[in-house]
Amino acid sequence: KLVSAGLSWSPLGAFSTLVAVMVLIIIAGQVILGRVSSIIIAAMVPLAFFQWISRRSVQRKEGFISQLPELARIIANGNAAGLSIGRCLAMAGREMPEPAGQEMRRVSRELDLGWSVDQVLTALSERLPSREVNVLVHTIVIQSRTGGALSDALADISQTLEDRKELRREVSTVILGSAVAGYAVIGIGLGAVVLLNFLQPGTLDYMAGSWAGRILLVISATLFVMGTFLMRIVSRIEV
Repeated sequence: KLVSAGLSWSPLGAFSTLVAVMVLIIIAGQVILGRVSSIIIAAMVPLAFFQWISRRSVQRKEGFISQLPELARIIANGNAAGLSIGRCLAMAGREMPEPAGQEMRRVSRELDLGWSVDQVLTALSERLPSREVNVLVHTIVIQSRTGGALSDALADISQTLEDRKELRREVSTVILGSAVAGYAVIGIGLGAVVLLNFLQPGTLDYMAGSWAGRILLVISATLFVMGTFLMRIVSRIEV
């Protein structure tokens, strides 16, 4: 997950930091928010962290997909000039910005270590799974095996990917307002609970002390989780 998000953190260091933050919240939060609130907030820390990691991975993948038309043009131009696929990929790594440049440099290093073109491109599609990447990878692999007109095929793919990118941008713009409003409602509800317990410390502890309060807390938490899950489904774009 860290690698797919473009982070060079140590897994052990990230895990240790996450545990330390949770312990700190539980200890310090009891003075201000109460025992139940501090435990709930501490339990949400890993969820928020992994959500941030997932979001960063998605953004990095989307950034790579948006660069695919330019990547296809560079490979097509290099191949038309007589360069091998490996040289074309290395050239793309030098000329393109992140994240495509970083991925192409990794592909070039793997080729230098003796990996075949099929292996490095398959690994690329596994790191950044998407239909667009799979189409580009399969086109390069098939054309390099059969000796077809790779530059012409990549030129056609480049135009198709450009059209898909514009369509995705238009759809994202249309649903952006509704998605932000839905997440804002969820955030306001959670913020209100924290603010209430901050103004009147021990409110959630008092509620958790009775069965009726526990049932209400469970129902509220379930509704918040369902709302977040439904918003993720509604805001998901498949073009």
